Amino acid sequence: MREIMIGLLLMISYGISAQTLMPKWISYPEVDSTSQIWFRQTYIHNQRPELANISITTTGQIELCINGYNVSTDTRLPYRACSQSDEPINITFNVTRFLRPDSNTIAVWYSPSFPHVQSRQISLNYYGVMPNGEPFSYNANDEWLCRKANISLTTDGEEEFISPSNDAVWNYSEYEPACWISAKLQYKEITSSTSDYASFYNSRRVTKIIRPEYHRIRKDSIECRFKPAFQGYVRITLRGAKKGEKLDIGGLKYTCNGEVDEQAYRKFTDKYCDDIIICGDKKFRKSQIQSVEGVEINSYFHANWLY
Repeated sequence: MREIMIGLLLMISYGISAQTLMPKWISYPEVDSTSQIWFRQTYIHNQRPELANISITTTGQIELCINGYNVSTDTRLPYRACSQSDEPINITFNVTRFLRPDSNTIAVWYSPSFPHVQSRQISLNYYGVMPNGEPFSYNANDEWLCRKANISLTTDGEEEFISPSNDAVWNYSEYEPACWISAKLQYKEITSSTSDYASFYNSRRVTKIIRPEYHRIRKDSIECRFKPAFQGYVRITLRGAKKGEKLDIGGLKYTCNGEVDEQAYRKFTDKYCDDIIICGDKKFRKSQIQSVEGVEINSYFHANWLY
């Protein structure tokens, strides 16, 4: 009951703040049609908030993390019935359980919903109530930092994964600041045309991990068959690959980092998986593949007041 009452007060205080300071869009300074972007900001508190929400609007797909933890168990958020849609969609998350009493790092992984130029990437409001009843509200702005992620879309709607180096820590409080730049503030307010996914909406999540029925090894490739076929993506674990080695995994382009073990997978795209061909450049050896897994994704109806 206490949390419900605080929630009502929070909603009222947020309504006041929204009227006085409407959230704006932020983006990477030089927007292109395929880059996925990491955004981050750290907020300092003198005590842990009593209750806190994050309301985020995007024209693409996002992953939201607080202090390194993925806020949602769903995947490829938000759900879009049409893959070619960049309609602004808003989702609100209760993030109280992820917060610390001193500093809290909010990080967002953004991907365009499909390959095209869209300057409106994310808009975010972090708001809540402190233990003394004082409300707070922070909007994402040009004080946020951003950098290009190690995964991007390709012009044909697939993905390209360049296995990250040690400096590509994007969602923790400790990170290497040299590669990060200030986000660009787009002076466009969130409009009434935005779809609001407050608590009850269609979403997607991982439902099953599937082993292929068989591997067929050829001279320069491996064919994996999944039966029955599924919607999702294939994840492979590599060992002993060479740095810079390039693979194609059913349309996913992957560049190895040469570490002992590494995993290749799609981040924001999925496809119908039945027969998957894995092949590589002249450095590729079939013995490098330690495991092949199918990750099945299904839609469901999300019905919960607290995310």
